[in-house]
Amino acid sequence: MSQKRKGVGRLVPTRPTGVEYRVKYGIHIVGEAKQHGRGMRPTHWARCSVQSANANRIPEGTYFLHADEGGVFQVKSTGKVWQYLAVAA
Repeated sequence: MSQKRKGVGRLVPTRPTGVEYRVKYGIHIVGEAKQHGRGMRPTHWARCSVQSANANRIPEGTYFLHADEGGVFQVKSTGKVWQYLAVAA
């Protein structure tokens, strides 16, 4: 099971700076696989899209994306590529 999630939210750097950006985002979320036993599920970085809602430039780095519809995602930017931290299926 997978779903595409699009919306708006605020992007906040992982280091406290007092800066935040209004953004539009798109994330392809893969459904969680059932896990047997204990331990953490492996994670990986998956591509997503993040765009400034008011055409501001967003510096490279790691951020928390607080979606207006609910949920928080860890995202990072390297060059023009955006990725979010996903749970491996």
